[in-house]
Order: sequence, then C-alpha cells, then structure tokens
Amino acid sequence: MQLDSRLSYERVAKFLHWTMALWFLAAYTIIIYLTWDHTEGLIPGLNYHKVVGFTILVPLVFRLAWRLRHPPPPLPASMPRWQVRASHLSHMLLYFCMFAMPISGYLGNGGGVDYGIFRVPPFMRTDLALWIFDTFGITAQQWDVFCDTFHYRIVGPFVFSTLIVLHATAALYHHYVLKDAVLVRMLPGARPDAR
Repeated sequence: MQLDSRLSYERVAKFLHWTMALWFLAAYTIIIYLTWDHTEGLIPGLNYHKVVGFTILVPLVFRLAWRLRHPPPPLPASMPRWQVRASHLSHMLLYFCMFAMPISGYLGNGGGVDYGIFRVPPFMRTDLALWIFDTFGITAQQWDVFCDTFHYRIVGPFVFSTLIVLHATAALYHHYVLKDAVLVRMLPGARPDAR
C-alpha cells in the first residue's frame, strides 16, 4: 500500500531535524566528556561546548520559522487521541528546551563565547543584565545560580534528555511495533510510500 507523498516531511524539514539532532548530540558529548573524569580540561574545553551550544540558536531560529510556515504532515489516522495530544505536547516541550538550553547556557556563563576571530561578551556584563539586576534587586551570583541550576542541574540532564529519549523511543515504537510511517517520513532519502 502506498502513502500519499504529502505524508512525508519536506527535505528542508528533514535536513533541519537531523542537523539539530547532531548539533545537540555534539553539545551533550562535549560536556559529558569534559565532566566525566576529565576535570583538568574542563575550563579550556568548556568553550567548545559553549560555541556549539550558542551557535545552535542560528539554525534553530530558521527551523522554527520553517515549521511555522510549513506545518508537519498529519499523523496516522489510526493513532489514538491521547497519543496525538502527547505527540503535540512533547514537540512543544522539545522546542521549548531547544531554545531554553542555549539561552540559559549563555545567560548563566560568566566567560562569554570565544569563536577565535570574535568573542561574544558574557551576558552578565551587558547593559541589559545590569538593568535586570538593578530593576529586580538581583545579584549576579543569584542570577548565576538560577541559570546554572536550570541549565546544568534540571533541564539539561533530566528534562531535555528525557524528552529526547521519549521522542526517539516513540519513533522506533511506531516503526517496529505499529509499522506505520511516522519514523520513515522523517528519514533522509526515505519515502513513506516505500513502507
């Protein structure tokens, strides 16, 4: 049985999906390597994590703009309503985390991001940060603790990583158990009508 070609994601959407997946995998790999019994290289090596993490925002903005103008193909009609709702909720949370991770990482880092040919200054030394601190009576240390707790202790290691695992597990469940085209329609070069 062949599926309508409109059930497949467009090439740009596929490219952005897998590019972002590899980009976040790189950011996670770097930080795990640096903190897993390699503390002597943490400070100089941390800039690699910051460069990858901060740069993610560029394709991420493009991906969100593309998604808003190109809605995803419909889910299989056979999916129960609770699964459809769970899918929509998990995608919304994934988008939130994809933005929240690089933004919170930048907001909480005190050393800026060094690209070699130019440097992004630390947020805490910007006029906006000073205005926030003065307006709301927040100290730089309180700000740093909040951002680091959000980024390194809650969302990064638990929330975002759990959502990624659930997302991948759901796709594999659809492919191998339900045998529908949910995963196939996002695979590079794959055609859902080949399923």
